[in-house]
Amino acid sequence: MISDNSLVVTRIDILRRGLLGCCPNCGQRSLLQSWFRLRPSCGTCEMTLAKSSGFYSGTTSIGYVASILFIILPLCFLVTFKIVSVTTAILLGIFGTFLFMLGLYPLMLCWMVMAYFVALPEELPANQTSTHPR
Repeated sequence: MISDNSLVVTRIDILRRGLLGCCPNCGQRSLLQSWFRLRPSCGTCEMTLAKSSGFYSGTTSIGYVASILFIILPLCFLVTFKIVSVTTAILLGIFGTFLFMLGLYPLMLCWMVMAYFVALPEELPANQTSTHPR
């Protein structure tokens, strides 16, 4: 395992950039081609974003967890304390979760890229050049 001290772009940098939807390599907002699609490579540093088939399906897992935490659990508390009816909570849960996931989808794509490079920071082009002098 590579030490964070020898990295040009540290795991903290990758997390910060990824949470904001920026490229983990250069830090620019140039990853998205459209609302539902990443570019084949970063628009600024040209780092390849194409991963193996099914790699980006992890956005579904991120979306499920986020929806449970920020939509379903609060609605359960509202029903428990009789602030909203069960029917209202179900309808809010269905439509709220759909809108929540639709709204966050671009960020979830960026978070998948972030998760990959947090686990393997030495794969970043900026970190590969740090171990090989020019």
